[in-house]
Amino acid sequence: MTELIQTTRQEIDHLESISAALDIALFETDLVQIKEELMEYGYIKKRGFGGKKPKITSKPFHYVSSDGFHIYVGKNNYQNEELTFKLATGNDWWFHAKGIPGSHVILKAEGRELPDRAFEEAGALAAYYSKGRGSEKVEIDYVQKKSVKKVAGAAPGFVIYHTNYSLVAAPACRLQEVK
Repeated sequence: MTELIQTTRQEIDHLESISAALDIALFETDLVQIKEELMEYGYIKKRGFGGKKPKITSKPFHYVSSDGFHIYVGKNNYQNEELTFKLATGNDWWFHAKGIPGSHVILKAEGRELPDRAFEEAGALAAYYSKGRGSEKVEIDYVQKKSVKKVAGAAPGFVIYHTNYSLVAAPACRLQEVK
C-alpha cells in the first residue's frame, strides 16, 4: 500500500507542476510542450499514425537583472529540465519556490561575483512563476547549479538538491523581458 501511495503522490506532484505551467502560459506556442508532456505520460491520447510532432517554438522567459546578469525562467517541465541541465553551468545559481510547483530560475554568474540585488530579483521571479504567485511572500530555495541533481526515473523537471540557501520574496516581475 505504501508504494501505491508514493506513486500516487508523485503523479499528483507531476500534475500540479503541469498546472503551474498552464498558469503561466501566455501564447498557444507555450502550450505545445505541455501537450507533448501530457501525451508522453498518457494523460491525453497520442496522435494517430499520420500526426506529425509539432515544432517547438516556445522559449523560456529571459530577463536581465538591474546589474546586467542574465536570468532565465522555464515555462514548463521540459524547459525547466533544459535550463537546469543544459543551459546552466556549475557556478550558475538555481532558484525554485520551496515545496510548491513552479519554474526553475537560472541566474547566470558568468564567472563574476553576484550582487545581492541579482539574487533578490531572481528570487522574486521564482516566486512570481510559482503556485505561490498570489501570496504576499514565498520562500525560495537557491543553490549553485552543481548541487542540483535529476531524480532517477522522475518526470522532467523534478530534481533534488542539498545544502541550499533560502530567501523570502514577494512574487514580482519587475524586470523587462528580453525578446
